[in-house]
Amino acid sequence: MFRSSTCVVAALACLSFVYCDKYRICVVDSKGGYKVSNHYCPTLTKLKSNIECVVGIDRLDCLRHLSKGTADFTVLTAEDLVTAHTSEIEVLVTNELRYTSEKYEYELVAVVNKKSGITSRHHLKDKKYCHPGYGYEEYFTKILVNYFESTVVPQSCNPKLTINENRIKATSDFFKSSCKAGPWVHDPQKDDELKQKYPNLCAICGSPNCNINDKYWGRRGPLLCLTDGAGDVSWTRWDDVQIHFGLTPGDTESSPDDFSLLCPDDTLMPVNTTNPCVWVAKPWSVVVTKRSSAQDLQSIISNLSTSDQAQFAVLNLMSATTQTVEKIYPIEAIETYLNKATGFLSANSFSGCHPPRTIRICTTSIVENAKCSWLRETAAVYGIEPDIDCLKADNTTHCMLALNTNNAADVVMVSPDLTNKARRDYNLQPLFYETVYNNEKYVTVAVTRQNSDLEKLEDLQGKKACFPVYDGMAWNTVKHSFHMKNLLKCPSDSVMMNYFGPSCAPEYPKESHTTSGICDGDNFNGELGALKCLTSGKGDVAFLSKNTLLKFLQDNKDYKLEDFKIVCGNSSNACHLGWSPVGYGMIRTNSSEVWKKDTLDVFLQLDELFGKNFKSLTSPYTMYGKYDGKSDLLFQDETVRIRSVPMARNTDTMSNEFESLIKSDTPCLASSQEMASPYLITIFVNLLLFYVFC
Repeated sequence: MFRSSTCVVAALACLSFVYCDKYRICVVDSKGGYKVSNHYCPTLTKLKSNIECVVGIDRLDCLRHLSKGTADFTVLTAEDLVTAHTSEIEVLVTNELRYTSEKYEYELVAVVNKKSGITSRHHLKDKKYCHPGYGYEEYFTKILVNYFESTVVPQSCNPKLTINENRIKATSDFFKSSCKAGPWVHDPQKDDELKQKYPNLCAICGSPNCNINDKYWGRRGPLLCLTDGAGDVSWTRWDDVQIHFGLTPGDTESSPDDFSLLCPDDTLMPVNTTNPCVWVAKPWSVVVTKRSSAQDLQSIISNLSTSDQAQFAVLNLMSATTQTVEKIYPIEAIETYLNKATGFLSANSFSGCHPPRTIRICTTSIVENAKCSWLRETAAVYGIEPDIDCLKADNTTHCMLALNTNNAADVVMVSPDLTNKARRDYNLQPLFYETVYNNEKYVTVAVTRQNSDLEKLEDLQGKKACFPVYDGMAWNTVKHSFHMKNLLKCPSDSVMMNYFGPSCAPEYPKESHTTSGICDGDNFNGELGALKCLTSGKGDVAFLSKNTLLKFLQDNKDYKLEDFKIVCGNSSNACHLGWSPVGYGMIRTNSSEVWKKDTLDVFLQLDELFGKNFKSLTSPYTMYGKYDGKSDLLFQDETVRIRSVPMARNTDTMSNEFESLIKSDTPCLASSQEMASPYLITIFVNLLLFYVFC
């Protein structure tokens, strides 16, 4: 006892002295302007504390820091622990962060009206069901909110229906009526279609719209639905039951005498019990540490005080100033800790359809595949179906080949420069788009030097043009735009190349290129390469994204915006030739409609949970942002949201969207210039002689 007390005192003393062992806390900032790391990490440095900060992008980034040995402890949720467990990352659980004295963050129970005649799960068929609804995942993950139905309702796996519709149909067939308010799927149009198809699942709601404004939507909604007499059974949190029926101080809504708890073992229990039968319990958020430092860190964390400046800073970095930090004794491995929570691990391993449906995402590097793998594990924990799998290819072209030729993958993320190739050569089509706000789109413009006499597109004939790549976004946009302005007789590659003087279009097929290029031997590839082609003096005009020009000016202080100008057409909106979202999620054109709906809903769910507008205090996983210090992996960093249309907002009216441009181009007869080429004439003469003399 004496030795233990001495260790605690020594550990706490270390918070203020530099000579003690250093421990690194991995911190995740919440969304918004206020960054807890900016405020409290410098405090620890200033006070020479033995706790120092490592800032993680998200909670699973912090888990990776622990796994790699670059951090010693962090705070994770119960869902994060499941991800760590399935990923086989060894950390130990030392402390719980509790808001109340309850053993778990919350427990879920089934409450029945005694008059309904329900005494076991076998009596639930054709009863009226009160459900918490959807759209507030910060309180309920999809796995937990659907757990009761997954347990008591026979599930169907009709291959002609999406996974979501299979679940909805099973519930509709099982219960006579229900109130399941909120969005069933994440596409509003499809949500409306499903609610019209299965109206009995909204039949006992407060309004026929069955949305998040319904009086029976939300945490207390199922209990109001039950005690108002609308339903026979409700799925709800035990702490809400206690408040609703006056078992704890608060506004009592109803007497518990007419209701019972339906237990998983098919028995009933009085509502006013002190030891309820729970179907599933969710553990509290916890502190996890590396094994080597678990004992020392538990001593430090268990005795943190708000009265000490350094310790107060650590509590703030843990978001624990208003919580009770409970010691877990003995210190436990993840699986041991989670197994104590009734039903939690089994809920997170609940099987879906058989055979399972899987969306295979094609990645192009080891690190991108690693990011995708974390997405797969996290999606599973939050109940997103179908499952995700991650496959690696060497590059995007090989991914497109994997989708089209041998059906080895299902989805590939494609940049604007490759979308035309994906459509034409690999029979792919967009399923969703990575959208950004208006000023961040890929907007193709014609850039020239300020002292140039080029003022309008008609001035560019015979000039030396710089393109990022042949057949890319800029290339195809210019080809279409010039054809629509009657500057090109035909929207073909050779006609456009002949319109300009000696030009640079990296990857242009040399055997059909009769114009001497200006990029031989120079690194003029890509957007910045096209701008380098212009600034070097070799080119007269560069076709590229407006954002690339702005980024170039940020990184190159020798140039100013005044050094360049954009060549405009003769109409008010002609300064931009075309625009595109920053990325495309592409699939096989012949994919079934059911598969498209399943897949789109998965990506819309991923966006809602792990995108820029995540609802939890801190993000579990970052879809749009750096991974292990690397940018634009799988998705673009600047992506704001995923949509089934190219625009970020329905109010977007910018003209000349790239996909509509390339769709509108139709093949045309070769121009007279092309027909006059010596190569084509030689072929024609040889064929004629062959038929005459053979």
